[in-house]
Amino acid sequence: MKGINGFILLVGWLMVAQVVMGQTIPEKISVKLDSLNPAERVKLLSDLCWKNREKDSDMALLYGMEGIKIAEAKGYNWELSRLYNFVGVIYEHYKYKTSEAIPYYDKALKIGLQINDSIEVAYVYNNLGDAFYLAGNIPLAREYAEKSLDMFLRLDNQLGIAYSYINMGLVNRISQQYDSALYYFNKAISVRKAIDDSIGIASATLEVAVTLNEMGKFNEAMNYFKESLDKHKKLNNKNYMAYSFHGIGDVYCEEGKYDSALVYYTNALELNLNRNNVSGVISNQLGIAKVYAYTKRDREGEVLLRNALANATESGITKNILEVYKTWATFYQVLKNYKKASENYQNYIAIYDSLYAGQQFQTLTELKKRFQMSEQLNKINNDLLEKEREQRYLFIIIFLLLVIALNFVLRYRTKVKLSKALQASNSSKDKVLSIISHDLVNPFNVLLGFSELQIEDFKDGNIDEAKHKGEIIYKTTSETFNLVTNLLNWARSQRGKITLMPVTFDIVTLMEEVCAITANMAKSKGIDLRQKTKERIEIVADKDLIRTVLLNLVSNALKYTHDGGIVELEAEQKDKNVVIWVKDNGIGISKEKISTLFGENEIASTLGTNNEKGTGLGLIVCKEFIEKHNGMLSVTSEEGKGSVFSFTLPL
Repeated sequence: MKGINGFILLVGWLMVAQVVMGQTIPEKISVKLDSLNPAERVKLLSDLCWKNREKDSDMALLYGMEGIKIAEAKGYNWELSRLYNFVGVIYEHYKYKTSEAIPYYDKALKIGLQINDSIEVAYVYNNLGDAFYLAGNIPLAREYAEKSLDMFLRLDNQLGIAYSYINMGLVNRISQQYDSALYYFNKAISVRKAIDDSIGIASATLEVAVTLNEMGKFNEAMNYFKESLDKHKKLNNKNYMAYSFHGIGDVYCEEGKYDSALVYYTNALELNLNRNNVSGVISNQLGIAKVYAYTKRDREGEVLLRNALANATESGITKNILEVYKTWATFYQVLKNYKKASENYQNYIAIYDSLYAGQQFQTLTELKKRFQMSEQLNKINNDLLEKEREQRYLFIIIFLLLVIALNFVLRYRTKVKLSKALQASNSSKDKVLSIISHDLVNPFNVLLGFSELQIEDFKDGNIDEAKHKGEIIYKTTSETFNLVTNLLNWARSQRGKITLMPVTFDIVTLMEEVCAITANMAKSKGIDLRQKTKERIEIVADKDLIRTVLLNLVSNALKYTHDGGIVELEAEQKDKNVVIWVKDNGIGISKEKISTLFGENEIASTLGTNNEKGTGLGLIVCKEFIEKHNGMLSVTSEEGKGSVFSFTLPL
């Protein structure tokens, strides 16, 4: 144990970056390359790049770069898109440099679209989803995961489908939708068993273990971690062996078996150090520090935490820095040093607020860029259509004057349709940008301002004032997050990117789940939130979309109900349908306002009883989601007496 301790205390000084310096292609491979023509050379380099990514990522990168150089010079776009994707994956997952991976994904996407390589485009979307997940931008991670899954399903590309299921599981897990996460991870395992992908089965097994551990199901999690470790040992996959060791250490730590936890954390640390996995090393250091807290070895733990913070700061990854401060606060809390615990929690909150605001602005910027990209692609497609029409007309002139006149008429009608479609597209874009400028940018000024004031309060010891400002920050953050979620859902539905994934579930259980999610909002206004239906009603529908509908309707009811009011949820089976009601005794809606609630041409928002804000998009999103299920959303209301929103779904 003494040797282990010495090893742990020196960890911070052993972080040395591995650089490809003076490395050359092996002579045997070089001779073989010289015997091939350029196209064959690029193909071999591409295969070697992917094959060596795990056992020698530096050499894999060298193969990839050499292949890119030849492919760019010769214009081999088909192989170039694949190489860009490979190099991006190596930077992201094996060199741990996500920011350097994204430009390669961007290049792969442009070429993939240009040569109409749907499979490579789908892989780019999958890789971008992974990159945004690692960067902490969950809305974009979810969107790209859904886009890649949709494409792979249409292409019936089983390996791609499995990758997309993993990404869908990750974004659901980080959103604490654990049942959905397990559903996607198990789907990935099923697909990979069907195609005999042993590496994929092992990695998906690890994700199931991590999810069960977060759910507090430690016995099940331990079984899956051990299964994952056995599989990765057979594959000699040291990256995932380290993750499995760490997971086993987490379970032992939760169970209070600190000596065992220390052994597994140390095994993981040694593997991550050898592979220069900075994020993995930091995670292992934090696990060991927790063990030291529980075993009263506070000095050793402090040394390790300082090393972890130095590594996290050097990595420049905000998520790593956040995790250090959070663990540091927990460390002092275990040691009952509450002053130092409070200081580290304040650091965590300050960095988290900054990260949250940055992510939201990044989301909005990305949304605007995608609109601009769509317009550019639309213009290019119109130019191509115009050239095709000109060639067609020239051919017709030679053979038949009568057909020319007919085609002029057809051309005019097509132009009218395209013009209307373009006007509708621009109108939608203007609405979205208007909402962004008026309803989304202002809350961030509130968040930034109150965060700064809260920091000053903490410094001055004004705890009550700091708590008050924290409540304002939490409320503003929650409202803004709901605005962004509705905006992204609406934008996706406008582009037809919503794909139904129906499952069998109990609608009453889902209603209870929504009540639990919105309980704090109801409590803050003293509203009696009731779920009246007790009898189980099973339906087949997309659970995530129906959850979004219920959350929007309940949130609206709470928003427009005075303090001390009542909001009720109820469901009833009628013939082959189920009807769900959300009733409130709030301010109600005028007849004139009801007629415009679901119209996209008049998007507007009314402040809630406590000045809560919205975009006016929530009900439009609800209507579209319900209609996708062949259901119907309706409302009855009377000013001053409340409202009843109801929707039907086929059983």
